[in-house]
Amino acid sequence: MLSQAHILVAIPVFNHRATLRDVVERCLQHHDQVLVVDDGSDCAVASLVDDLPVTVLRHEHNCGKGAAILTAAEYGKEQGMSHLIILDADGQHFPEDLPQFFAAIAEQPLAIHVGLRDFSAKDVPGSSRFGRQFSNFWLKVQTGQRLGDVQSGYRAYPLALFDHLSFTDCRYSFEVEVLVKASWAGVPLHDVTIQVYYAPGKARVSH
Repeated sequence: MLSQAHILVAIPVFNHRATLRDVVERCLQHHDQVLVVDDGSDCAVASLVDDLPVTVLRHEHNCGKGAAILTAAEYGKEQGMSHLIILDADGQHFPEDLPQFFAAIAEQPLAIHVGLRDFSAKDVPGSSRFGRQFSNFWLKVQTGQRLGDVQSGYRAYPLALFDHLSFTDCRYSFEVEVLVKASWAGVPLHDVTIQVYYAPGKARVSH
């Protein structure tokens, strides 16, 4: 069985100062290999977690979530990791769902595992519901593969993937591009059912 010691949990962050520490602390309750990638936040976020046993890498300028994922992947490979789990810093994703990703990786280590958000949760915006349906449809058209939540940012990647595929986008659409190109290369895509939290109204901060 694949050792969890070879899995890196990474949290890209851009200005989510209010939620980052809570997300990191909850991740550490489930895993001891945690990386924060500060994607050029207006104020450096390292001080928020500098007393916690995590690594922080910083982009001097905002480069986009895709660039943050690639930075995490490169760090993971340097550290001898085999897999990378990404979750958001805004509190939308539950670190308590990490064990489900660990189990999915152990069962199918060559697949990309994507969090299938429970949209029965409170305050799910209509734009997210529409965006999921739209993206799911086009993934099926482009690849023939079905996935329940193409837009979900809570994912597990085999790091070998990044040695064999090249990408043209480094921002939000990077995550869709990965799924399409991975599917074309024969990489299986699988759902992992997860919880989701959306802050109500104006309290929600999304990039």
